[in-house]
Amino acid sequence: MDLPMRYTFFFLLFSTAFTSCRLDSPNTASNTTPVPQPTAKVASSQSPTPDATPEETAGKSATLLCQTVKTGDNVVYKKQTFAIDFEPFKSSCFVTTHNPEYDDPPMESEFAIYKNGKKVFQFPAQFNGVTFGCWVDAVAFQDLNEDKLSDVIVVGKCSGKSDTYNENMVYVNTGKAFTTREDANYQLNEKKTLKEIADFVKENRTMFFD
Repeated sequence: MDLPMRYTFFFLLFSTAFTSCRLDSPNTASNTTPVPQPTAKVASSQSPTPDATPEETAGKSATLLCQTVKTGDNVVYKKQTFAIDFEPFKSSCFVTTHNPEYDDPPMESEFAIYKNGKKVFQFPAQFNGVTFGCWVDAVAFQDLNEDKLSDVIVVGKCSGKSDTYNENMVYVNTGKAFTTREDANYQLNEKKTLKEIADFVKENRTMFFD
């Protein structure tokens, strides 16, 4: 083999080997961006979230049971039905019901406490005596006078001739039952939220508590 042909042969052999090394090298960057594969997510309304505490999980399960309480002709308004666990009604349910003829809004609402599937307490003076066209918009359980007993705040809505209006209520926990003062509740009707009501009650305790 003459000299020019020999150089040509070695040049082609070296180029092939160098190209092969670059293609087979695991550290070589690719110009094609890899497409990430989607991660499967399984959602279930019955399964607790990974971050839920045992107490939160138990509370959600208890509330689901409360929402299955049999209440006669009325139907349970699940959005405002909760498991409660404080005196004097431990391991019980705060159950809101409404006339099934009215779904949106759920008018002719009533609320009571059930235990073991039976009504054990009916809240007095609901919607401050208004008997038609009202529903429960929000509920909170909070110690409003620092006596270590959970009181109940109910934001009530009623349908008027031209617009809806509020009939809010505060129920004081006496340790044996819940009482309310309609004259004090009338001072709450301009309040729109649970926080506004709670703040007002705390600033005017003598109006609501003995």
